[in-house]
Amino acid sequence: MVEMYVTLVRAGRRTCNQENQSVVQVLARYRQEVLAELTALGLDADGNAVA
Repeated sequence: MVEMYVTLVRAGRRTCNQENQSVVQVLARYRQEVLAELTALGLDADGNAVA
């Protein structure tokens, strides 16, 4: 499930950023794990590269 959400965030279809209301949120029970995976990939909560 986590990998699926990571893929959706990277595609711009979901987000872990609770301030971003223009995209559907990752379910709360998966949000921390997904955010950890995104961080490990060098991405922010919206799936954008961290500069």
